[in-house]
Amino acid sequence: MGVNQLDVKLIAYTRGDKEVGPEEICAFSAMGCHSEESSINLITEFLNTKNKEEIKETCKAVFDKSAAIGHGSVLDQAYFTFSIENLPRLATLFICTPEYLSHLQQSMRFVSAKKGYSVPESITNSNMNNKTEKILNDSFEVYEKLVENGLPIEDARYLLPLYSKTNIQTVGNPRELGHLFYMADNHKIPFSVKEVMNQMKEQTDKVAPNLFKYWKKDINYFATYPSAQLFMENKTLDEIIKQNNYPESVSYIDYEISTESFKRAILEKTEAEYANLKNIHNLGKMEGFLIPMSVACFHQAIRQRTWNHTIQNFYSAAERKKFIVPPSIKNSEYIEMYKNQNEEMFSLYEELIEEGIPREEAIGVLPHSMEIYDFIHINGFNAVHSIGKRTCTKAQWEIRKIANDIAEIIREKNPNLGMYAYPQGVIYKKCPEEEPCGLCSNILKRIENERR
Repeated sequence: MGVNQLDVKLIAYTRGDKEVGPEEICAFSAMGCHSEESSINLITEFLNTKNKEEIKETCKAVFDKSAAIGHGSVLDQAYFTFSIENLPRLATLFICTPEYLSHLQQSMRFVSAKKGYSVPESITNSNMNNKTEKILNDSFEVYEKLVENGLPIEDARYLLPLYSKTNIQTVGNPRELGHLFYMADNHKIPFSVKEVMNQMKEQTDKVAPNLFKYWKKDINYFATYPSAQLFMENKTLDEIIKQNNYPESVSYIDYEISTESFKRAILEKTEAEYANLKNIHNLGKMEGFLIPMSVACFHQAIRQRTWNHTIQNFYSAAERKKFIVPPSIKNSEYIEMYKNQNEEMFSLYEELIEEGIPREEAIGVLPHSMEIYDFIHINGFNAVHSIGKRTCTKAQWEIRKIANDIAEIIREKNPNLGMYAYPQGVIYKKCPEEEPCGLCSNILKRIENERR
């Protein structure tokens, strides 16, 4: 469904005057660390006294002595901006996992799913193609029916497959982009995700061929902030979920990480486990909120860049075959249609695997409603900032419910901080939205009445 092809464009990157590009900016910034001269004076001197080939060789020599041995900050000095069209939502989920990349995503809360979907050749060339096409087409038809009958578009989208097409703009420096490209170099990553990463790297290599080849696991593994991993087993988190009996709502957790977990994270360099360590503070336990949520909601949560995330991998989540039902659908005459379509998509995923399709290619037929577990650490700053934003009625209903549940726990565990775990209009006595809904004024009245 849909004819629009993947289109990856590098639309901007850091440049200076004359022949100064991202490599020169990074290299001469590094040279300035060991020189009496500033980086701009060094660049000017080289431009006036050296030819292009000499400058290129100088830059390469600098990278050999800095980035190549783990000095990641050298690669932080330039930025690349991509506009990517018609990529699967599965790929945007992957792109959004590193905390230090920035994104503006086409929102399916507001934009209709007219782009359709695409599936990999492993499916289109198999005897499962017709069945796959029918079930995914059905998901779009049910989506359209729900919207036509007045249900919110942001709820109807829960039925759409992870192979649904979308657009995104992404910006990042070579250290984080190199990390992203490395993450994609894994046999468990869907081909549709790798295809996007490959095209991004091809374009960065054309303008800065030396910046990304220095990203090596053994050297730079600890020079990047670990990301939540969508497709990598996280044994520690699986154990936490199991120990807490697969909670159905937000749960506050503190967990003693085992010797084996540290070994997997640090010595075996398993990034899913390494990401767990972000949630250990003051040398104590892994502490935070264990939250069941839909993939649709996770796509928003992961872009709350100041939250620390570690998640249940998609393959484990798929085995549970659980999905989130939006309240608007749960209370409508379309609930059975919604449930049946979800169940069809989970059954299709299992059948594809039984027919020999790799699970990393089958995973994209699953709906955005699929329930996964996200372990989120929220510090004092986020208790004010992110909770203030996400408890507003303008926020999407699922993440708003999660934010309100977290706020209740914060108020219970730390009342002084909890006084500020409210929508921003409550904290500052003025709603920042153009059209206030009345929620904040009602909360303020309730708080005042409770104080009397």
